[in-house]
Amino acid sequence: MTIRLRLTLWYTALLGITLILFSVTVYSALAANLRYQLEQSAALQARNIAAAVAQQFQGDVLVFRSRAGNVFFPQVELFASSVGAQLLDTEGNVLKRSENLGDILIPHHTETMARINAGLDDRYYYISSDGAAFLVYTVPLFVNNQLMGAVQIIQPVTTALTALTQVNRYLILGTTISIVLAAIVGAFLARRALAPIDTITETANAITRAHDLSKRIDIRDNASEVGRLAATFNAMLDRIQQLFQAQERLIGDVSHELRTPLTTIQGNIELLQRMAAAPHGNNNLSHAEVAELLQESLNEVKAESERMNKMISDLLLLAQADSGALQIQMAPVEMDTLLLDVYRQTRRLVEHYKGRPDALEVRLGSEDQALVRGDRERLRQVLINLAENAVKYTPEGGVITFSLENREGWVRISVSDTGIGISEEQQAAIFERFYRTDKARSREMGGSGLGLSIAQRIAQAHNGKITVVSQLNQGSTFTLWLPEWQEAPSEAPINLKNTVIAGT
Repeated sequence: MTIRLRLTLWYTALLGITLILFSVTVYSALAANLRYQLEQSAALQARNIAAAVAQQFQGDVLVFRSRAGNVFFPQVELFASSVGAQLLDTEGNVLKRSENLGDILIPHHTETMARINAGLDDRYYYISSDGAAFLVYTVPLFVNNQLMGAVQIIQPVTTALTALTQVNRYLILGTTISIVLAAIVGAFLARRALAPIDTITETANAITRAHDLSKRIDIRDNASEVGRLAATFNAMLDRIQQLFQAQERLIGDVSHELRTPLTTIQGNIELLQRMAAAPHGNNNLSHAEVAELLQESLNEVKAESERMNKMISDLLLLAQADSGALQIQMAPVEMDTLLLDVYRQTRRLVEHYKGRPDALEVRLGSEDQALVRGDRERLRQVLINLAENAVKYTPEGGVITFSLENREGWVRISVSDTGIGISEEQQAAIFERFYRTDKARSREMGGSGLGLSIAQRIAQAHNGKITVVSQLNQGSTFTLWLPEWQEAPSEAPINLKNTVIAGT
């Protein structure tokens, strides 16, 4: 059973039950009120006649039977509604009938005189053979406090019953029509309310059939529950599309990055195979030249193998960060001490990449004392990565400066250089995987384009981030932001999302 049909049935059933209960209540209240009015009117007339009859005997109860047939019924105004009256003795025999009763015969009711003899009123309804309905109301007749008989009022109620029957028909007809209309309107409303779900289903089927993640659900009413569902679905599609595109880029980049070292390794292996297959002495090379060529080939194979191994390790680390499985050993870390270690290691990096230690000037700028809570080796990895990039892209004679500031609950470690700089367009993409501003130069220096991505993920794992300020040919400044940690409870650090960072 579809949700649309269920909603329609529930809506119709609920409205139907409500209308039925309302109709029953209205009919019951109307019938009870009409019956009460009729009986009260008949009782009043009966008591008035009984009082008038009792006065005619002037206290002489002995002549009641002899004169009962000559009793005068008073012309009460209420008789204008075709009400008739009868005078009964204590045994229920009719002693006198009003003229307006005509030939209407009211059958004897066995329980009536029993109640009259007990001094109680009696009432019952009677339907004649021709379908006429009457209310028979009987009250005791006392003369000098002695029960002498009863006065009986016969009042036609056919008109009232007909009115009730009409009301009942109208209520039934109105309820039936209302339920039918409710079913139609409920089906229309359910169809309209669930139309966005059909749109969502059609969009999902279209995406499945066409493998096109660019399709989106077009629903204008974003305030409704279904509208919010559609908006969430669109956001999910955006995220899936981004992840899918990132996966495609990742596969392409990894394939490209691995092809180069594999090609180098394969070429050197083929060279070694040819050298091994050639007869000794027929390659026109001396023994020393062969040994040198062999050593160069093995060195290239080793370097490219190490490069692939590092790339795979970096990809594994990023995968752990994406899945939330990145292991971070949290402990208090003195950032001023760590920065001094990175400073010393950077001087060795200058010698490694530039060939001599004095090719670049490495300085220490402002150095505050700062304590953060984090993984010392992971934070060292971040700073070494930033320092290594600064060394790679700073020409000889340039300056690299390390600074540490502790301000407003945040520890800022900056690595500044006077290198080639980064354009504004590239700054937004440098933290993406395999992105390199100068791909040819990066590949020559052994870079894979994963370092900044890893550094950013490690910073985020420490509730911080890395920002960059740079201009082409004027240098760059990378800043690592980490929340300050204090042993004693203190005011919480400012939310990094709300912190205005100059130049970011």
